Amino acid sequence: MDFNKLKDKLIKDNKKMIENLTVIFLIGLILLIGASTFSKPRPSNNDSGKELVLEQKREDKTEDYAKRLEIDLKNILSKIEGVGNVDVLITLNSDEEVVAAMDVVESSTTTNEKDSSGGIRETTQTESNNRIVTSQDTTGQSVPIVLKKIMPEIRGVIVVADGAKDPRLRYELSSAVQTALGIPAYKVKVISSK
Repeated sequence: MDFNKLKDKLIKDNKKMIENLTVIFLIGLILLIGASTFSKPRPSNNDSGKELVLEQKREDKTEDYAKRLEIDLKNILSKIEGVGNVDVLITLNSDEEVVAAMDVVESSTTTNEKDSSGGIRETTQTESNNRIVTSQDTTGQSVPIVLKKIMPEIRGVIVVADGAKDPRLRYELSSAVQTALGIPAYKVKVISSK
């Protein structure tokens, strides 16, 4: 009898131990799911904040583009003989334009109807659905797939140089700016510094 009592006690203890292990496992699983949920950045539904951030990034890129052009022009113009100190200011017409990939779905339905007097009426119905194609970045946010970026148009350039008192040098500076940026002469002003 002692053997049967011992066997029953072990089985009863095993069931209790299995129940306890199952409960501990479930609690651990819940904690892991909860921790992963709180650690992921959640996309917000507030689109106005996104627009503000995108607009600010666009403005920064545009300013960076203008500054890079100014620095490059200043470096090259200062190497022209007799120019001396040079300062360059470039103004732009607009922001950088981004062309995103579009998923275009077009469908067309044509219906031919005959009326009782023998006339035929043809009706064509066309539907078009455009959607921007997106992908996820490293933070998990959807970003549009960019096909190309169109840099902003240059509104005008001002060059202030020590040697610009000389008309020949003023012409050379203006011509160099026109060639470097691919802009017409009326968008370039060369001025002598104090």
